Amino acid sequence: MSVSRRSPIGRFDPLVGVLLRDPYDIVDDLGNAPPFWVEDPNDIDGYWVATSYNDVKRIFQNSDAFSSVDASVPYRSFEEPLLPIFTDPPETTKLRFFLLPHFTLAKIRLLETKMRSVCSELLERISAQGRCDAVAEFASVYPVAIFAEFFGLPPRRIAEFRSHAHTFLHDEPKRAAAWGHIREIIKELLLAKRSDPKDDLMTAIVTAEINGVPIELSTAVNIASTVFLGGLDTLPSNIGWSLRYLAHHPEHRRTLVSDPQSIPGAVEEFLRYFTVANPRRRAVKDVDVSGSLMRANDRVILMAASADRDPCEFDDAHTVRFERERNRHFAFGGGAHRCLGSHLARHELGVALGEWHARIPDYRMMAGAEVTYHGGVLALSSLPLEWD
Repeated sequence: MSVSRRSPIGRFDPLVGVLLRDPYDIVDDLGNAPPFWVEDPNDIDGYWVATSYNDVKRIFQNSDAFSSVDASVPYRSFEEPLLPIFTDPPETTKLRFFLLPHFTLAKIRLLETKMRSVCSELLERISAQGRCDAVAEFASVYPVAIFAEFFGLPPRRIAEFRSHAHTFLHDEPKRAAAWGHIREIIKELLLAKRSDPKDDLMTAIVTAEINGVPIELSTAVNIASTVFLGGLDTLPSNIGWSLRYLAHHPEHRRTLVSDPQSIPGAVEEFLRYFTVANPRRRAVKDVDVSGSLMRANDRVILMAASADRDPCEFDDAHTVRFERERNRHFAFGGGAHRCLGSHLARHELGVALGEWHARIPDYRMMAGAEVTYHGGVLALSSLPLEWD
């Protein structure tokens, strides 16, 4: 592929696999320039990277020009698609319609007592230790326990599912194989729910109707598997990044402890400042984006993490401000594929921040602790904290 066909040309760390460098340092180095083309010898040919808020927003909202089908970077072919992610409107709308009633704010509020109970039980043990790996012992345990019950996942299978989800989201070469394992297990559970319905999301999926017709099992498997992936990894990442930031910023910790009313603002600001998912799209026709000509079938990484630190959209973008009034971030994506679980994520993160700081108001990183990171969904591999 000649340089003249795609320009401007740029360099990009794809942020996949184990990362030794803080991914948000890489994000900040990218800045918020017009889209640039990356020639990647490890991919089919290359892809675009969009980093500015306005460009990412434009692509999210233009499903006529940008598709979610065959848009993965690096490119992977899946025998069975992730539904409804790997679809475009109106198919997307049709597949999301029966899920929407289960993710309303009213439904999620019913889970708050359970959220606080799980947090309290975990933190009672953790606080007495004087130290913990906040990723392994809290961020990866609390939201998974809540989602497992909501989803209808047997507790005895949580560790197995979590392992496959981690592989899918953070180990790109093994992603397709992990997707196959996830689907096999989900199919087994859905068949059990069809025979013995419960009051959970998997039962709602396998017994759903689409346009008045009972859902096909293969479609139910792909939808449930996708929802499962979304529920088991992004929020643990959000909690981990938030606690790491707070470990280094005692003034923000003091605000959360002294003024619990600041928690909703803190939730939105941490979601913005540590946006963990950067979706992909594929141009379905030639389209100019801020002077960069994307041709039909070109793929593009939407660097929502960069867009959410764009000073053209956010005043003082590189400063965490709990009192920020205008905060239209892309932590939950945008357009037709905006995350269904936004109410659940916000609520869980808010409860985590409140309960943690009620029991452990002052903490710090362990001396000499080394932290590594994972790409895909941007995540901390560990977070060693200690307190007196």
